[in-house]
Amino acid sequence: MKCWICGNEATTREHMTKASDLRALFPNVTQKKPIFFHTEKIRNQKLGSVKSDKVKFNVQICAQCNNVRTADHDRAWERLSKFLREKDPHIKEGDLIFLDKVFPGSVASSMLDVHLYFVKLFGCIIKQGKLPIDILPFSESIMCQKPHPKIYIAFNPAFNLGTGLSDVEMDIDILTGKCAFATWFYIIDPFLVNVMYADSTERRQGLIHAFHPSTISNCIYIGQ
Repeated sequence: MKCWICGNEATTREHMTKASDLRALFPNVTQKKPIFFHTEKIRNQKLGSVKSDKVKFNVQICAQCNNVRTADHDRAWERLSKFLREKDPHIKEGDLIFLDKVFPGSVASSMLDVHLYFVKLFGCIIKQGKLPIDILPFSESIMCQKPHPKIYIAFNPAFNLGTGLSDVEMDIDILTGKCAFATWFYIIDPFLVNVMYADSTERRQGLIHAFHPSTISNCIYIGQ
């Protein structure tokens, strides 16, 4: 199998939910104290470790892309996720999160890394689900360390929902057969990330307060 990011031989798999997020919610998982993983088709799959292959995408990427090329993306998300999870009081609708508190001196580059973390996840979702979305711009963004022009992320409170990924909802252009808009959720109690793919012509409610690296901003807005 070839890595969808760089085209080299692929031997590793990406977590659907980042391992650090899983460890934060479930710090003492063992074979004797398992957690349970659900999909639409299979429920109550016992996990004795947050590193179980059951919580990884089936699609593979190469070790260089997984462990080196996207390492800064992973670390940036780990920092932002930790800040949002541990915020006291918990995040709520209408909050402004000032990013210089999370990434002092490196807001722009670190938030680009956060953006690219979700570009990587979205690319894995596209490949695994064989979705009608062009994968090449996802690969180019990661390889060239540049924003994907159509990927936006928004943040919302989400209490007591556990953690996981939602299904992807898509709007397909009837004339071209191409995807004009897609949305899915990365859930990690007490918040979620709404990841959106949107053509430049799209005017969706969810995009109003969404983050994109092309927008110069020192804060993110917590939506409803």
